[in-house]
Amino acid sequence: MKREKPQINMNLKKDESALDLMVKADVERNVVYGYYFDDEDMKNLIVNGIEVSGSVFMNCRFRDCLFEGVTFTNCYFKNCDFSFMNMNQGTFTCCEIVESKLTGLNLAFGVLNNVLIRTSDCRLVNFSNAKITVTKFVSCNMTGAAVDNSRMKDSEFVMCDLTEMNISGTLLTGMDLRGSRLDKIIFNGGELQGSTMDSAQAIGLVRLLGIKVEDNGSPAYGQGGMKRYR
Repeated sequence: MKREKPQINMNLKKDESALDLMVKADVERNVVYGYYFDDEDMKNLIVNGIEVSGSVFMNCRFRDCLFEGVTFTNCYFKNCDFSFMNMNQGTFTCCEIVESKLTGLNLAFGVLNNVLIRTSDCRLVNFSNAKITVTKFVSCNMTGAAVDNSRMKDSEFVMCDLTEMNISGTLLTGMDLRGSRLDKIIFNGGELQGSTMDSAQAIGLVRLLGIKVEDNGSPAYGQGGMKRYR
């Protein structure tokens, strides 16, 4: 399924405070729509259930914010800091997040739908129990991330570092993992069935499972391959 790009009006409104607009939206239950924000600091902001749509965020900081149940739709983020932001049950739909810092972002029980996350720091992100559809992670560091018990469909990891990522209970069937690092991933056993990986990844996975691979040099299993007995 083809991912949709954000639909953003070219005539964006500027010279408005993102913090003020979001606080107002939280009080009045309206939508923040069609704005261009640059170098905005919303650190520790607390809002609940608001919607932000058709907007661009450049060099903005959401560090340690509590945005529970917040929805971002048709938004573009570049060089933004979402570190340790709590977006429990939040949603990103038709969004792009580029060259940003998502370290420790909590999106448990949330939604990623038609999202591109590229060249971003996603260490320790929490996507547990999330619904992740038509979403692409490209060249992201996802060390220690959690996508356990999530539903992933038509999504992919491209050239990502997935070291110590928890995928327990999340099926990666049909996903091409070649080029990504899979060291010490945490899983129950069947989550990788039906995925595609290269030989080096497969060897590392065998070691992770505690399986010892050893060629015993017998006539039946030597370098010449398997011998057929009649």
